Amino acid sequence: MWRKVFFILLAFVVLSGTAVSAQETKTMVWAFPADSTTFNSILQVESVDSLVQALVFPSLNQYDLETGQPIPYLASWEISEDGLTYTFSIDEEAAWSDGTPITSTDVAFTLNAMASENVETFRSIGGLQGINILDDKHFEIVLAAPTCGLFSQIGVPIMPAHKFAADYSDFMTSDFNTNPDVSGGPYKLVERAVDEFLRFEANDSFFLGKPNIDQMLLQVIVDPQVAIQSVQSGESDFVTGLSSETVTPFVDNPAFTVHPMELNGWRIMLFNHGDPAQASPARDESGALIEQPPHPILGDPRVRQALIMGWDHEDGVFLTGAGARRLVGPVAPILADAYNNDLTLYPYDSEAAAALLDEAGWVLNGDVREKDGVPLALELAYLAQFEDIAAVVADYWTDLGVEVTLTTGEQGAMIGEKLGPQAFDVFMIQATWNEPTPDVLLNFLWNSANDLGTNFGSFVNEEFDGLMAELATANCAPEARKPLYDRVQEIMHDGAVTDFVSTVVNYNVTSARIGGISFTAWGFTPTWTWTIND
Repeated sequence: MWRKVFFILLAFVVLSGTAVSAQETKTMVWAFPADSTTFNSILQVESVDSLVQALVFPSLNQYDLETGQPIPYLASWEISEDGLTYTFSIDEEAAWSDGTPITSTDVAFTLNAMASENVETFRSIGGLQGINILDDKHFEIVLAAPTCGLFSQIGVPIMPAHKFAADYSDFMTSDFNTNPDVSGGPYKLVERAVDEFLRFEANDSFFLGKPNIDQMLLQVIVDPQVAIQSVQSGESDFVTGLSSETVTPFVDNPAFTVHPMELNGWRIMLFNHGDPAQASPARDESGALIEQPPHPILGDPRVRQALIMGWDHEDGVFLTGAGARRLVGPVAPILADAYNNDLTLYPYDSEAAAALLDEAGWVLNGDVREKDGVPLALELAYLAQFEDIAAVVADYWTDLGVEVTLTTGEQGAMIGEKLGPQAFDVFMIQATWNEPTPDVLLNFLWNSANDLGTNFGSFVNEEFDGLMAELATANCAPEARKPLYDRVQEIMHDGAVTDFVSTVVNYNVTSARIGGISFTAWGFTPTWTWTIND
């Protein structure tokens, strides 16, 4: 039931020599795909951060594994008839591991950090009128208009206010962000070695009871093949994010359990619509659009459509793994009430793709197309896990007359040096969200008015932004929202805004020692309920 944002899965390091054998201790060893960059939930960007944060800090809510709907965790709540006021009651037993009660002050401090001028974050709470502290264990969140997505915004791990300056002056720089010495969640961080491991110990004072597993070791193993070998050898108990091919050694093996799950998300090639050499925000501080110079190649929708039609997406589906499928746009088919079935998938048609490039003025000169003496040259950046698909796409595009440069690297560097500053042409990423709504990912990557700084592809479409604003306050009934979602998908499909490679199917593997764990598209059973089988 934990939030598992899983944005931009995943990059990988080497198996440390400090590895502890899962079979020699009562410790559960998790083959973890990357080191954490921050325990601060407001500063979190990478997916692995959300996982370690949830070990140490509780969120207001968790998620029902069957429906994906928010259910109580740290707090329960009531909603006013007009949908504008949420009144929360914090668990009376909830306390930090140093004995300090978890109070409304902690919640207000955490959520108000999103709006502090001293805090740089992509998080925000849309339409927030105020957070009113009623007493130590009760508070209100007041909204300007009803919303269907409040818990997508406030469901972050709550931070201890007494560990930071009240004015947030140390919120970005505190050592607490990387080595928290206080916990309110199921586990406490007791030891870490950067890029090697993080060791957690069960929190005896956890308000829902001491976890069943005494210690949890997150062994940083960047190479997925090494992670697989560590589980096979018994050095690790748990590995996530495998493909249908890499999971094969564990299938029908009684020593392991394979947990497949289709996710709310997709694998995409994000086209940069702006000129990487002149990247700038889409809007100024007043919210007015800033005219951005278009990408010299990808600014033409004919080129984007040609690139989509110029390679066989069934190859991408195959490489993603069994259960994956194509999709027409940014709404995953698992969200049947929001998916647009009237749109047609772009076919693989190399001749039509070549004709589109000819029409756009990119004509063959030898093996590479040119326009006004400039070669049709693109960089395809990708994270390590997409190497096979990136290579396939590059081959197809090369045959089309595109000069392709493949670029990859360590996850943090790729995000910090390429994706974040919009210094790329095409970037292959994966994004998923563990709630049954497309809104979060739509806003995150394509809404130029989202105030998050995450419109990495410089896509600007005022109708799209208007639809997202309308969805923010629209009736929550599926039939009321469906026409809005349909139009959003139509805009992105017809404009060839992004190349949607496939849906995402995740495979997780646990050893037979581990019990009490199961997965759905909306998350997994809480870690404090997991067990080690003797």
